[in-house]
Amino acid sequence: MRNALTIAGKELRSYFVSPMAYVIMFFYLGICGLTFCIISTGSQAMADMQPTLGTMLFIALMVAPIITMGLLAQEQSTGSIELLMTNPVRDWEVVIGKYLAAVGLFVLLLVISLEFPLIMEKYGDPDWGAIMVGYLGVLLAGMAFLAISLFASSLTNNQIVAAVMGIFMLLFFWLIGFLSERVSESLGDIARHVSIFYNYQDFAKGIVDVKPIVYFLSLTGFALFLTVRSLENRRTI
Repeated sequence: MRNALTIAGKELRSYFVSPMAYVIMFFYLGICGLTFCIISTGSQAMADMQPTLGTMLFIALMVAPIITMGLLAQEQSTGSIELLMTNPVRDWEVVIGKYLAAVGLFVLLLVISLEFPLIMEKYGDPDWGAIMVGYLGVLLAGMAFLAISLFASSLTNNQIVAAVMGIFMLLFFWLIGFLSERVSESLGDIARHVSIFYNYQDFAKGIVDVKPIVYFLSLTGFALFLTVRSLENRRTI
């Protein structure tokens, strides 16, 4: 695990050496902040910040592939992945290390965004319980987004292709729930069970349920498992 933490620290520092982290922070917090301002000053202002959290969730879906697109794809394009693999580092340590770096950047975005409820606290009476549950949902969903996007990055040596693949994968899990109303009841139930949007709804309502937590953690674990297998296959080629 020490190797994984070392890789995580190196990758996290590399985000801030380049402009990437700052561009991502500006884009994510800018759009979410604009949404927060519009809703807070309008007639639809809510004490649980539900619309803003929904925006934060969807923008996280768009940002996650950008955060992870170069973690494995760039290393494969430059050939540095082979150098990394010659070191006494296991495939799962590489995957976990890079994943933790991406999660670290995402958590930083969420921490900075806490300024939104703090502003509400100054001028109103926010429901902190519902807000924190919503943040928990965004965090769990974001962790799944990053794991799926990292898997996409392991499939190609082109960063742009990795980002596009990641977005399409995530949109599949986001949109499949909306098909539940257009298919048979049995298929509709399956679609809702695998839908990120539907599994987030309890968090949006301020409800902590085991089922969506297990869903997001299982989706994260499965995506990381596939990423490890992808690296193992490339090692044998």
